[in-house]
Amino acid sequence: MIGKLFIQLMRKDLRQHRRVFLTKFFDTCFLLFTNVVIFGYFMPKLGVSANYGPFILIGAIASFGLFDIIAQVGELIFDIEGDKTITFSLCMPVPYWVVFGQLAIKWAFNNLLLCAPLFLLGKLILWESFDLLKINLLQLIILFPTVCLFFGFFSLWLTGVIKNLQSISSLFLRFINPLFMFGAYFFSWQASFELSPIIGYCILINPMVYVMEGMRAACLGQEGYLPYWYCLFALWGFIIVLGSHALRSLRKRLDCV
Repeated sequence: MIGKLFIQLMRKDLRQHRRVFLTKFFDTCFLLFTNVVIFGYFMPKLGVSANYGPFILIGAIASFGLFDIIAQVGELIFDIEGDKTITFSLCMPVPYWVVFGQLAIKWAFNNLLLCAPLFLLGKLILWESFDLLKINLLQLIILFPTVCLFFGFFSLWLTGVIKNLQSISSLFLRFINPLFMFGAYFFSWQASFELSPIIGYCILINPMVYVMEGMRAACLGQEGYLPYWYCLFALWGFIIVLGSHALRSLRKRLDCV
């Protein structure tokens, strides 16, 4: 029963996502193009390493799910404070955690569908600078869905801790931007450690560091990045901790049984 209802919810949400997929995919491709062209072709003229293009490419693909969080959290909070359509799902004969977990998995799956083709686009943009043969396909197949799941459950957690619609205006400044800027998008963790061991150890509390370092280790080679398996297990730790807290918060907020 639970499995059938879960599949039905996923089908419903995927049909809705299909209506906006092409528009979002075009926007994402355009954003990737501008990032990779600037950092892959313009910045090397200023003395940046020629390998910076692939470095930014993988970071961009890995980070797009972070910026979808604002829309996901806003949509759910707007519903909770407004029409409360989520209560229809909560009235079904399934545990509350299935309903909330399905939301996180839906967001993760949408992000995966949107970003998976971007590796080929990155190859077309960078061409010889991005060697697809360096990608450890098995590691990528394991890690990339994990990254998407992390963003899904992180969205769920933020929904639980943000109290009202007015607080969404601070979501980017207080959560998204610090995670992104100190999340090893523009630099590697090794570079931060060389700058200062204290800084290097401090930013390890940022889950985006494990997203970036793990994805780059899987796609560009292990050398120069945090160990792949360390990043994978760290992300699953964040998923479990944030997901558990999110379920408790949303259960209390919506008075689920």
